[in-house]
Amino acid sequence: MRAPLGLLSSTGGPRAILPCRRCLSTKSKTKAKTKSQLSNRPTSAPEPGTARLRFAPSPTGFLHLGGLRTALFNHLLARKWEGKWILRIEDTDQARLVPGAVDGLRDTLAWAGLDYDEGVGAGGSHGPYIQSERIDLYHDHARRLVSNGDAYECFCTLSELEAIRQESQRKGMGHVYDGRCRHLTEEERARRKKAGEKHVVRFKAPEQSQPLPPDMIFGEVQLQAHDSEDFVILKSDGFPTYHLASVVDDHSMEISHVLRGEEWLNSLPKHHQLYRALDWTPPQFGHLPLLVNPDGTKLSKRTGDVRVEHYRNAGYEPEALLNFLALMGWDHHTALESILSAGSGSPSASTSSLPTGPDHGGPETSILPPQSRSDNHSLYEVFSVPQLIGAFDLAHVNHRKAAVNMSKLDFLNKMTLRRRAGRLGEDGVMVSLGKKPEGAVGEEGRKELVERLQKLLKERELFAGCDLVEDIEYVGKVFDAELARTIKLTDIPMTSVFFFLEPKYDTLEADKMLQGLHKASYVVNVEAVYRALTNRLNRGSPLDEDMVWDAIHTTVDKLGLRRKSELILPMRHALTGRLKGPSVPSIMTVLGEERSMERLDAGLAHVRRLTRAETR
Repeated sequence: MRAPLGLLSSTGGPRAILPCRRCLSTKSKTKAKTKSQLSNRPTSAPEPGTARLRFAPSPTGFLHLGGLRTALFNHLLARKWEGKWILRIEDTDQARLVPGAVDGLRDTLAWAGLDYDEGVGAGGSHGPYIQSERIDLYHDHARRLVSNGDAYECFCTLSELEAIRQESQRKGMGHVYDGRCRHLTEEERARRKKAGEKHVVRFKAPEQSQPLPPDMIFGEVQLQAHDSEDFVILKSDGFPTYHLASVVDDHSMEISHVLRGEEWLNSLPKHHQLYRALDWTPPQFGHLPLLVNPDGTKLSKRTGDVRVEHYRNAGYEPEALLNFLALMGWDHHTALESILSAGSGSPSASTSSLPTGPDHGGPETSILPPQSRSDNHSLYEVFSVPQLIGAFDLAHVNHRKAAVNMSKLDFLNKMTLRRRAGRLGEDGVMVSLGKKPEGAVGEEGRKELVERLQKLLKERELFAGCDLVEDIEYVGKVFDAELARTIKLTDIPMTSVFFFLEPKYDTLEADKMLQGLHKASYVVNVEAVYRALTNRLNRGSPLDEDMVWDAIHTTVDKLGLRRKSELILPMRHALTGRLKGPSVPSIMTVLGEERSMERLDAGLAHVRRLTRAETR
């Protein structure tokens, strides 16, 4: 029968964050670490095949962005080091468990393509991988600590603990347990247990603080936490606290490197104390900087946009979301420069093919030529997961809070779609600089995206009975036309309606377009371009973008129009009834000769009817 055991202890708040070095980190008034403090970070790679890492979430709800980033960094290092990473479920806080959360975690990791090697659902030789199924193991080690004099049973009641807390605060010591149950005799402990008094097990912290090994990200750490506090390792409900469970599990599962959130940095002294007491060699620890809002405020798990599920449902590509999270705290720019300076970048992405000069910078001014983009994003930020594995290095992960900028996710998702479809164009040179060559891109990647788009179209009731949706070749043409302005694939069904259904000229949007146009000029201009197009078609010219542009330019010159938009906007109205869309020549090329000419004619007929009605 399990003995009743203890209360959780506080781990203290997160450390203050240091000033910014790259644009994705926030600034702070905290004094920056010196180069010597950071140079001691143990970032050298282990022997291939020896690294074992783990991702150990608690099943208390949806996986959030910070959790997915932790899983990603473990995945990147395990693959780069040819090691393994484990999914372990830490469910010892039974009061906070959410039914179905474990399945949700696994489903999210599968959606993201983060395939762990051992753990829940995957099996392995170090299981079970759910902490609530390992309770006996924690009790064994707790008894060992007690018998060795490194831990003791504490019978303090909640009211006693509250009195201790108030006294500690009065003395300016924070919340520190005073260790009064250390001195109970064996007879007293036996009597109180026999009387059924609830108790916990506390670790007997050493009086002198012990030096900590350098952190893989923070380097030398000097924590101000209460290292000498006797903290709880087993609670009164028989479950271990995080401190004992994580140490026991990491040792028994032979974890060599622990990557976890910065919120656990203040717990590091406690964990090293346990490792020493149990005479175990600790893994190397690395604590990832916190994710914050652009203004530096803390991201809240209670808001929907922190949940990975939110971005999945919104239609973001999993690879783009991983790319986005990889940039949170990782200095990709320095990583790429290191690769190029070592001569290990992609041979096809030589700096000799990049534009140079005062407007573009060039190889003579930087290993990575500078860019100037109106959206303040960088083509160097675009990575596939295999490219992240090739470039990622803990030496380039900084210790400052990382700001979450949603516009960057939109940019990365847009570029991910273009990259996978093989439609990067000239941008592809900079996107691939210093990175490994791509796999499933070009026609193979485009084919997969077009098939997904067709599935999305078929799911929309709006397109029920539309034969064009069944034509995969036509859907591919729509995809190509829409791609340049597309952020998410899931947006295309609604932005491309006019490719599949006839335009409606009585909508608010179409009516608003027409209000900004002079109706008489509309008729004259569209009639003129209609004739120009007809003449070219009669001569056997195929309707393609070049032919349409030629007809437009000829008509503009012939009519003496001051602006090309005086013709383009009426054509757009007739062809789509929408203010925005691909270029008019692109739209007509997709629609084809017959449908394009019919729509121009229909738009003319609509405006003529309105004009007649207005003159009556």
